[in-house]
Amino acid sequence: MAKKIQYKVNSEKAVETILLLSTLENDIDLYHIAKVIFYAEKQHINQYGRPIIGDKYICGKDGPFPSKIRDLIQNTVYLSGKDLEEISRAFKVSKDEYPKVNALRDPDMDVFSESDIECILESFKKYGHMSFAELRKLTHDELCYYQSMRDQEIDYSLLIDDQNINKDEILDEMSETAKYAVL
Repeated sequence: MAKKIQYKVNSEKAVETILLLSTLENDIDLYHIAKVIFYAEKQHINQYGRPIIGDKYICGKDGPFPSKIRDLIQNTVYLSGKDLEEISRAFKVSKDEYPKVNALRDPDMDVFSESDIECILESFKKYGHMSFAELRKLTHDELCYYQSMRDQEIDYSLLIDDQNINKDEILDEMSETAKYAVL
């Protein structure tokens, strides 16, 4: 069995992505942020052969979710002091049942490539205003969701669409470079 493809998450890009989405939509909730980022990363992998943030996606009951993004928004014990300091200056999170994010500053767009921005904005436009039920159904129909174990990490190879004519090349490249990649 091939080794699972994993990346080292780019925490700075994760914070800036949350900020970008929260400037596009005030009070954007954690669920929508997670799904927009998931689909932006999936699109970026299929078009450009690499993820944007490199987060660890978990197969949750409501679909795939990026664990670092969740931790940043929910301010969990898994965060470093540096992460806590950065998010306290970047955005505020409501303590509602479904956490909502509002920006405290503008995102640093210099951390993104043009293709990162393209995929994030396209994903937001397409998925950012769908209902919870629509997003849940959509993500539950994803290959990576039903081929992964509940509460376990999703292998990045499952984010490459089967119909992608470059699937083998993308898979080979990701397998070779994931452990060294700086996103």
